[in-house]
Amino acid sequence: MTSFTAMKLFNDKKSVICAFVLFISIIVLFFLGVLNREPFPTNSIKSELFWGYNNPPQYIYRDNIVNLFSFVPIGLLTGIVFKKYRVLTALLIGLLVSLTIECSQLIWKRGTFDVDDLFNNTLGAFIGGLLVWVAISIMEKRRVRV
Repeated sequence: MTSFTAMKLFNDKKSVICAFVLFISIIVLFFLGVLNREPFPTNSIKSELFWGYNNPPQYIYRDNIVNLFSFVPIGLLTGIVFKKYRVLTALLIGLLVSLTIECSQLIWKRGTFDVDDLFNNTLGAFIGGLLVWVAISIMEKRRVRV
């Protein structure tokens, strides 16, 4: 009977370190998105996709960009940790983390459940996973030529 270790799961030290940093990043995003907010008096849901892009106030652009870029590292790290289906896995992890944050905001009245946030966060994770996939593809092609 063999013992289960992180090295067997992730194959190398870099993946173990990236998995740890990914875990810490998710915890930080959860803290910033949920626990660090003041309570709202009621639950609030914004279910119209792209509502923030139709004549939004100035802060919406900033919030959309912050949501997008705050999840790019999640996608980058996920793409490094998971060797198969890098982009799809980054997309799914981003969606699950974002959905967890949005549902927690709704349940604990610490923000608004916003499908635009869900979209932007997931898009950011997807972009991060795509960047890793492109970078690794380029490195593998260069390695073959040399």
